[in-house]
Order: sequence, then C-alpha cells, then structure tokens
Amino acid sequence: MQPDIHRLLELQKVLAVFNTIERVVHREHHGTYVAENDTEHSYNLAMTAWYLSSWFPELDKNKLIQYSLAHDLVEIHAGDTYIYGSSEELNSKKQREADALVKLKKEWSDFGDMLNAIEAYEAKASPEAKFVYALDKIMPMMQIYINDGYSWKKHNVTLKMTQDYKTPKISLSPELLHYYNQLNALLLEHPELIKKA
Repeated sequence: MQPDIHRLLELQKVLAVFNTIERVVHREHHGTYVAENDTEHSYNLAMTAWYLSSWFPELDKNKLIQYSLAHDLVEIHAGDTYIYGSSEELNSKKQREADALVKLKKEWSDFGDMLNAIEAYEAKASPEAKFVYALDKIMPMMQIYINDGYSWKKHNVTLKMTQDYKTPKISLSPELLHYYNQLNALLLEHPELIKKA
C-alpha cells in the first residue's frame, strides 16, 4: 500500500534526528568550526561517489549512491562512534549497530531498499560496498584537510594514527588507493595540518 502523508512525516522526523548526530570531524561555518553531522557526511559521500562513478563504469552507480546515503543510518539508534573513542564505545559499536538495524527493520519494514542497502554495505561483499566503505574512510581526511587540520589538532591525531587505522580499510577498494596515497603525500607536505607521529 502506498504510504500516506503521516508516514512521510515520520520519515522526516527520522531524517531530522539523523541531522542532529554530530561527528568528530569539524568544518568551518561562518567563521567558526562546527561539528559535521551525519546528514552532511552522507550527502557529501554520495555526491563524491556519484562523481567518481564516471571513472569506474564497472561499478553500479545507483548502488554507490544508495550505500552512501544509507551507510550510517544505524547511527539514528546507535550514535556515532569516534575511531579513537573509549574502549567501551569501540567494543560495543558492532552490537549497538546490529541492535539499531533490528530497530530500523521493525520501524521501516516498508522501506526495503534502504534496509537492503544498509545490509549490503555492512557485508562489504560487493565492489560497490567496498568502494563506499573505503571512500567513507577517505572523506573525513579530505574534510579535515580543507578545514586546516582543525579536527586532527583538536584531538591530537597524528598521520601515523590515521594511516594505521585507515590503510587496511581503504585497501579493500583498489580503485581508491591512489587517491588515499595522493592525500597522504599532501599531508606530508603540510606538517602544519597534522603531526607525522
């Protein structure tokens, strides 16, 4: 059955909550730095994946966009987990996100495409899911780079820390490795943005 206006209003409420989930990455906004939110991050990821899809025609463009838009929706219930957060947060992340997906399945059984996109992304079984997963690890680095390294400086993150965490994850998508390597080379040229170690 086609959804009525009340169901569309419920979706708007969920998207409004998604918009309030702040990430550790900051961006400049009217002369001050503010936390990026999940909506901004997901939109930027989708636009970047869409843009890059022209150079990777073997990848399904629609899947790239869908996975990008849906990849963090579990955070509506699980919250965002900082990669250098407390051991308690990091150890509970997988279970919190699994529980969140169960809730989303109950709440949005009529939005199967979204649920399928989340599950496909989480499984990382397809080249598209691996591509979005890897791009999701590069995007924060690009955002922090264009915002003068603010988040790295604020949280005392070093280039070695980012490389240790991100390199194995980004390596899942060979298509994106050269962008990651280029970005690391730029960071080595700009030690004022991030300390090496």
